[in-house]
This record gives sequence, C-alpha cells and structure tokens, in this order.
Amino acid sequence: MNNGKEAFMHACAEAISALDTSSTHYLFELKNGEQVYQAKTDHLSMVNEDGSSAKLIGMLPPVFIRSYHAAMHHHSDHAENWIHQELEKFLTAFNDPNYCF
Repeated sequence: MNNGKEAFMHACAEAISALDTSSTHYLFELKNGEQVYQAKTDHLSMVNEDGSSAKLIGMLPPVFIRSYHAAMHHHSDHAENWIHQELEKFLTAFNDPNYCF
C-alpha cells in the first residue's frame, strides 16, 4: 500500500474510533503517482511540482467520521477490520462514480 494511502487509512480509522472530528482528512495523488495524506480543519488543495492541481482521491470530513463511528458499534466484535473495509469501499466509491456504495 502507498505510504500516503496507508497514513490516510490509519488516521481515518483512529479518528473514527476516537470520534475525533477536529479535521477533514485528505488524500491526494501527484502526477508522479505519489499519494500524499494531510489533515486540516479547513479546505485544502495540493499542487504538483509543475504547479498543476494534484488529484483529490479521498476526503473524509467530520460528518462521515460521526456516521462511521455510530455504525461501528454494530460491529464491535470486529470493529477494526470493519472500519478498514469501509474505508477501502469509501475510497473506491470516491473515485468511481459508477460504484454502488
């Protein structure tokens, strides 16, 4: 797994578990294929070395953190695995408008 995606998945899972809604979590992909994770309280954008906009491939805002946290309690016996699977589905849906989530 790409380090940026790994950091995004880990930070989002932690935020969901702890119900930490202090930041929106962003995952960008640069032209060179590198994925970059950042968390910020306000809107964030990122640019490539040539000044063009990086592609936003994931964004988990506080409202989604609250929703996942509430749903997590229905999966308490395997919450960590459930969160990881849901975040994978979320990223797929975020990047594929035809994906049914």
